[in-house]
Amino acid sequence: MSDLAAAAGDNATGTSEQDALPGYGWTASTEGISFYLVVFLSLLALNLVLCKLLHNRPMIASILPEAGLAIIVGTLASFIIRLVVKPAEVSSEDADVVDIAANQVLTFSSTTFFVALLPPIIFNSGYQLKMELFLEDFTPIVSLACVGTAISAVVVSVLLQVMVGAGFTGDFVPSFSEILTFGALISATDPVSTLAVFQTRKVDPRLFYLVVGESVLNDAVGLVLFNALSKFVGHERSFVKVTVALLAFIVDFSVVSVGSLCLGVFSGFMSGLVLKTVDMRSTWVLELSLYMLVMYLPFFVAEVLHLSGIVTILFCGISAKRYSEPNLSRITTRHADALFQVTSHLAESAIFLELGLSVFGLQSRGNFHFKFIACAMFACLVGRMANIYPIAFVYNRLQDRKCRHAQSSAGGGDHAADASLAVGRYSSEDYAGDLGTHDLKMGPNTCHMLWFSGLRGAVAYACAKTFPNANGHQTAFCITTMVMVLITTFFFGGTTEIALDILNIDVGVDEEEYIRETGGKRAGFVQTFEERYVFPCVIRDYGNAAVDSVGDDLLLHEHTEDIQSRHASATGTSSREAHASGGHISVKDMPKTLSSGAGRAVARPT
Repeated sequence: MSDLAAAAGDNATGTSEQDALPGYGWTASTEGISFYLVVFLSLLALNLVLCKLLHNRPMIASILPEAGLAIIVGTLASFIIRLVVKPAEVSSEDADVVDIAANQVLTFSSTTFFVALLPPIIFNSGYQLKMELFLEDFTPIVSLACVGTAISAVVVSVLLQVMVGAGFTGDFVPSFSEILTFGALISATDPVSTLAVFQTRKVDPRLFYLVVGESVLNDAVGLVLFNALSKFVGHERSFVKVTVALLAFIVDFSVVSVGSLCLGVFSGFMSGLVLKTVDMRSTWVLELSLYMLVMYLPFFVAEVLHLSGIVTILFCGISAKRYSEPNLSRITTRHADALFQVTSHLAESAIFLELGLSVFGLQSRGNFHFKFIACAMFACLVGRMANIYPIAFVYNRLQDRKCRHAQSSAGGGDHAADASLAVGRYSSEDYAGDLGTHDLKMGPNTCHMLWFSGLRGAVAYACAKTFPNANGHQTAFCITTMVMVLITTFFFGGTTEIALDILNIDVGVDEEEYIRETGGKRAGFVQTFEERYVFPCVIRDYGNAAVDSVGDDLLLHEHTEDIQSRHASATGTSSREAHASGGHISVKDMPKTLSSGAGRAVARPT
C-alpha cells in the first residue's frame, strides 16, 4: 500500500470527501475559491515578512524557530476567523460560500499535504545531500529510521497501554489497536526547527546528516506502519492474528522499501539519460521546465505502483543531482537549484501555517484529555530513547570489532587507541588513526542530540487527521498529536542552540573542508561503480574536457543585458541605445565563473 493511499484513504474522515469533488461547497464558485486563496496567501506573505524581521533579531530567532512563527501566525488567524465567522457545514444549502471557505481555511487537508506539499520538501532534501556524507553513515541512518522507528512505536504503545490500564489517563480509555496506531504515527519525526538552527550554526556535518537521513526515512516507515496498524482499529483480533499480520507487514515493507529505492535511482538515471540524449541547452526555459517535473513525477509513479513515494522521491533527488545536473546548462543548473529550494521553503511554510490555522478548527470540547496527553508525551520521550541509544550501542560495538580486526590485519596497533575504542568516549580529534573507522562511531553527545532532535511535525498530524474513527476517538487523537507537535516545536526547537552549547557540539564547520578531510571512506565502492558504468552512460562527454559553450553564452548574454540595463539607468540612456553604442562592460562586472574562462569541463559529480 502506498504512502498516499495510506494517509488519504478510506479512513480519512477528518477532511470532507465533498471538498474533493469539483464544484461542491466552497469550490462551487469563483468567489469561494478566491476568498480561500486570498486569506491563505495573505497569511503566507505575512509570515514570510515576519520571518525576515525575525532574521534581523538574532536573539529572538535563537529561541523562536521559523516553524514556530508560522504556527503562531496561523493560530492567531484561526482565532480571529473563529470569532468573526460562524461555523458552516459544507453540505448545508443555506450556508454562505464565503463562510464555508473561511471555515475551510481552518481545516488541515491531509490530501493536499501528501500530494502537493510533501514531494518538493523530500526531493529538495535529497537534492541538497552530499553523497559522501550520506553513504558514510548509511548504516546508522537506516537502522535508526527502520528498526528504531519500529522500536519506538512498540515502546510508546506498550507504555501507553500500561498507563491506560493503570487508570493514569482518566476517562479516556482507547483500545489497544488505537494505541498501536497512535504509537506508529507519533514515531514519525520532523526536525525542521532543529535543522534550521543546524544550518545557521554549521554544526558537525555528520550529526546533520544523521538527523536529516533518519527523519526523512522514518517518515516513510511511520506511514507504512500507520497504514498497517490502522486496519485493526474497530476490528479487534486475537494476538496470533495480529502477530501474523505484523510479520506480513515486515515482508511487505522490505519489498516496498527496496522497490522504492530502485525506482528513485532509476528515475534520476532516466532524467539524466533524457537530458543527455535531447540536448536542450540552447533553450534553457524548456530545459528547466522539463527538469522541474522530476520533483513530482516519480512520486506519483510510486503511488500508482503502491510503493513509498517518500523513499522514491528522496533517492530521485539524490540521483538527479548526480546524473542529471551535469547535462544541464549552467544557467539551468543555477535556476533549478534555486527553484527547488524556494519550492521546498514555501511548502514548509504553508504546512506549518496550516497547522496553526487548524488549532481552532478542531472541536476540542470533550476531546481534550490532559492526562492522556501527558502520558503520551512521556511515552514519546521514552520511545525516542529506546530508538536511539540501543541502536547506537550495537553500532558502536560493531565498529569496535571492525577496527580491531583492521588493526590485527595490519599487524597490531597502538594500545592506547585500542583502549579508547573500547571505552567509546572520544571524538574525531582524540584519535586520528589511519584505519578510517574511528570517526564512524556515535558518541554520547551525538546520541543525546539525536534524541533531542526528535520533534514531531506535520507528518504525524496528517496521519492523525486520517485516524480511523471506528470508536469515535479521531478528534481526541488529533488534538493529542497537535499539542505534542506544538510542545516539541516550540520547546525543543526553541532550545536547540542551548542544547548545542551544553552538549559541546562542533559548530562553524565548513562542510566542503570536512568532506575533503574525512569524506568518501564508505562511498568508495559506489563512486567506483558510478565512474566505470554509470557516468559514461548517462553524462554527456564524461571524461572529456568538453566545453559547455552554449550554457555559458546564455549566461553571459543574461548578465550582459542586466549590466547594460543598470548602466543605462544610471546614465539616463535606454538599454537599446547602450547596446547600440557598444556600451563597455569591464571584466570586474562579469561573474567570476565567466571571467575566469568561457568553458566548463565535465567534472565528476560530488
